[in-house]
Amino acid sequence: MSEKEGSGDAADGAVEWGEEPVETRPFIDDVFGVLADWRRREICRFFVETGAESASVDDLAMLVAGCRPVDAEGPPPAHDALVATLEDRHLPRLDAAGIVDYDTRSGTVRYWGQPTVEKWLEHVAAVDDRCD
Repeated sequence: MSEKEGSGDAADGAVEWGEEPVETRPFIDDVFGVLADWRRREICRFFVETGAESASVDDLAMLVAGCRPVDAEGPPPAHDALVATLEDRHLPRLDAAGIVDYDTRSGTVRYWGQPTVEKWLEHVAAVDDRCD
């Protein structure tokens, strides 16, 4: 085995030669994909601006309903429909990008802080201020 390939027996979790390091922050494409939807932006803004570490899906649905853009198509969805949309589409996407931890069993969303997202939210807020 060459030195470049490494031994692969690092007990302390250190990255050896030839191994890929674990990415702890979301890739920029994931960040832009997440922030492309106003519902996900509002959820991220909620955690950043309030400093809250967790929220229920129900609470986030009420927040999103209050921030619905005036130019959104169709009538506003009923609360239960909005909860279902968050549970089925938006929260799993935020979770997959590593921005929140979404526990489907308890209906709890946890945010641990994500500097990349927070920085881009500042830029978004400068041009798209829906909920003040």
